[in-house]
Amino acid sequence: MVEMDITPVNNDRLSDRIVNQIINMIREGNLKAGDKLPNETILSEQFGVSRGILREALTRLQSQGYIRRKPKDGTYIQEDIQSKLMNESVNELLKKATYSDLLDFRETLEMKMVERVIERASDEEIEELFDGLGVADNAEIQHNMDHYFHYKLAQASRNIFFMNFIDTYYDLISEIANRSHRDQERRNQIAEEHLAIAKAIANRDKEGARQAVLHHMRMVDKKVESMK
Repeated sequence: MVEMDITPVNNDRLSDRIVNQIINMIREGNLKAGDKLPNETILSEQFGVSRGILREALTRLQSQGYIRRKPKDGTYIQEDIQSKLMNESVNELLKKATYSDLLDFRETLEMKMVERVIERASDEEIEELFDGLGVADNAEIQHNMDHYFHYKLAQASRNIFFMNFIDTYYDLISEIANRSHRDQERRNQIAEEHLAIAKAIANRDKEGARQAVLHHMRMVDKKVESMK
């Protein structure tokens, strides 16, 4: 059983403090993938809280994917915890970025992403990129269609970080995107730009796909600039 350097908690949000302290131990490497935590009696004594408060904290940690609890066995740090922490680090960095930063990063990432799709995806996976292409009736539908198309690209690249970025990116820029997508002309352009990307990929044309992505990103940037 792993030894834990625990500081008793003493404010009115005790379960929050327990959650944060255990997460910090994981991030600092004091708790590692597969480590077994002390039992609830010992943990509650070390934290200086009741078992009810401790269980509340452990339930939250389990729901957030930091630990797993085995009946009649104990509580363990998740085996894939490093992958989770890496994704969280990327997400926190993205939340601090400006829209210009995000767009620059996305441009570079998606040009590489379409190369990987051409290299790795089956004809059937590429054919799926054409599903749902078209002109949306309103801004909300366009935002969802946009997200879906670029997520399918990321999925076809078979790179988990690409998929994670696309989901996080669209969460962060939803307000800006919805403003941009209110323009019917822009929605028509987006449909054409997505179709050009999908066609280049279907032709296994790396340079054509890169240029189609670059044009799409530049048009997105141009539209955002016009709204300032």
